[in-house]
Amino acid sequence: MTAESRQCRYCGKPFLPSRFHPGQYACSSPRCQLRRRTDYHREKRRTDAEYRLVCRDSNQKWRHRNPDYQRRYRSEHPEYVDHNRRSQKRRDRRHRMRDLVKNNLAFDLKHSAADVWLAGPELEDLVKNNLAISEVMIFQSFGASGVRPRVSCKEHPAVFGSPVSL
Repeated sequence: MTAESRQCRYCGKPFLPSRFHPGQYACSSPRCQLRRRTDYHREKRRTDAEYRLVCRDSNQKWRHRNPDYQRRYRSEHPEYVDHNRRSQKRRDRRHRMRDLVKNNLAFDLKHSAADVWLAGPELEDLVKNNLAISEVMIFQSFGASGVRPRVSCKEHPAVFGSPVSL
């Protein structure tokens, strides 16, 4: 009986499957086997509720036996802390950007007499949005409308207790 060569799902290289595992789809390289096990574990957790609970309980037991592991690891690996901090800032920025998409709550810039400039690294994520990433600087041009907006009585400046007309 001749074994039929297959192509590994992960690296794409041809391999001969084991006669004991006719459904084998990954070659025997450690890297491909690690990916195969990871994929299996991820799919099993996603589809099997009991397996998911056992994994969760196992993690909780380990954390209970090693309560100071994270604190110790972070103190011994400052580069990890810096990398994680930068990554978290990037994730937070992306999250804020997602909230801004199609958000027009601030004001309508099309009908404003001011020039608006949006600048920043993630502007391509601002689909149909008129808000800047985290800072908005709006300068009204001198040649814009000469009419001052009406202000409420609470906003009038006062000199020596008496109101001053605008």
